[in-house]
Amino acid sequence: MGFKREVKIDKPMDLVYRVLTTYEYAPKVLDHIEKVDIQGDSIQVGTKIVETRKIGQQTIDNTLEVVEYEPNHRFATYSVQNGLDLHYIYALSEQNGTTTIQFEGKIKTKGIRNFLSKPIISWLIKREDGQHLEKLNQYIFNNYKDE
Repeated sequence: MGFKREVKIDKPMDLVYRVLTTYEYAPKVLDHIEKVDIQGDSIQVGTKIVETRKIGQQTIDNTLEVVEYEPNHRFATYSVQNGLDLHYIYALSEQNGTTTIQFEGKIKTKGIRNFLSKPIISWLIKREDGQHLEKLNQYIFNNYKDE
């Protein structure tokens, strides 16, 4: 189970890729992300990214691992938490200075409780993360007008 999204951003691919992979925009425009901490000096395969998320009344740390990193073209993270596996894949392309991001979020549950709750879990994840590319687009538009 999962979901797909696509967004076109009227900026060069190297800028879009940098902002996307450093999570610069996340705590500034995504209401449920309070903080992002990148473990290490640079983003590469194996880098851990700790997101502090607000879910309802709880604050939860979620560790993402970078599993694909092809500068300016592909980026993917994988996380496992409480029987929930999330694999987020971003493929970027550029045409005439406009970047297209094709996103796929794959959701896998483990355990009977999560299996039975999968429709609700999927709905919550889509609600929280389903609009993040539009928010990324708005952030880049508002903060990188001259690039």
